[in-house]
Amino acid sequence: MSIALQFSGFNPSNLKVASSPLAELMALLHVWAEPDHHLEFSDAVQALASGVDEPLISEFQALSPLWARFRARFFFPLSLQPGSLFDRELAALAAMPVNAFAGMAAEALKGFSQVQAMAIDVLGDSQAQREFLDSCRSRSASRFELAEQLVNDPQKFRSRIIRFCIECWNSFFAAEWESLYQEASGSAAQLTMKFKRSEPTSVIAEVGATAKAFPGVAEVRFDKLQQRSVPLAHRELLMIPSKWIGNHLTVKDHPGYPVVVHFPMQRDRDPILKITQVRERLRALSADSRMELFRHISAEPMTTSELASRMGQPAAQISRSLRVLREADLVVSERKGKLVYHRIDTKTVLSLGPDLLSTLTR
Repeated sequence: MSIALQFSGFNPSNLKVASSPLAELMALLHVWAEPDHHLEFSDAVQALASGVDEPLISEFQALSPLWARFRARFFFPLSLQPGSLFDRELAALAAMPVNAFAGMAAEALKGFSQVQAMAIDVLGDSQAQREFLDSCRSRSASRFELAEQLVNDPQKFRSRIIRFCIECWNSFFAAEWESLYQEASGSAAQLTMKFKRSEPTSVIAEVGATAKAFPGVAEVRFDKLQQRSVPLAHRELLMIPSKWIGNHLTVKDHPGYPVVVHFPMQRDRDPILKITQVRERLRALSADSRMELFRHISAEPMTTSELASRMGQPAAQISRSLRVLREADLVVSERKGKLVYHRIDTKTVLSLGPDLLSTLTR
């Protein structure tokens, strides 16, 4: 499954790259709510959370469905000219039409959907409201409580969210944003220059490991657990770099507002694995004979003939097994004189768990 951005008829002047403090706060809150999905940031976010007072933590826990798996669209800029200041973004959130706000909040509270997201009219459509409340009730009591608050008094619910964001800013996020603003702005400027030199599809395909360009049909597809097509003709596209999103990538599409791609900053880090690479590593270790061989060379480097003798297998079979493991980057072969010794790639093996988790959850 994938989310496909369709660039046929797209006007490049409708594309902008910009940093967003509110979107970055939302990304941080997501990591705080789901630390097991972001192991690279779990220590850092817990250090930030350690200085937060209990009332703010309680409100964070109560509102967490808004930035859990399916982030609310209103945390992202609402126009192609986003305010770079936190208070301006909150002012835009406060000023947006209440029906649009309620639809975005309902979409987040309802949660994951495999199909094309649709605006939910929970204020004017009684049937949609009942279905929304029933869906939230089936998920959890806390989601249902938030859903009831939303439909009963959306203005009060919005004020509650804005107040929470301001308290986060005052408590810990102002200092965090100050520390990463220059990096976020630099990442935005760097990508803007790339767009000036190259086609949008080729540039966007480079922002995340799940992205792939299909020039023949003018599409970029993101490998996600959703099936959606987003035509960009007569639409605006906003690219937002993020530190706290980690190796993940989010695509948000809400009628009447810019399509958003929230992507990881270009930073010095180990290469991000594609799903096919993780699958190949798991497949390489799935055979009993290769696993046995792997265990032998994990204890000490060995030659092909030594492995053949120890395992009672022909050297040709050992060579084939080594080739599979080597192509999966699990084994390193080094020549010493006339002999070639094989050993496990310790760094790759140690990262198997984190790599698998990161690939499954991004």
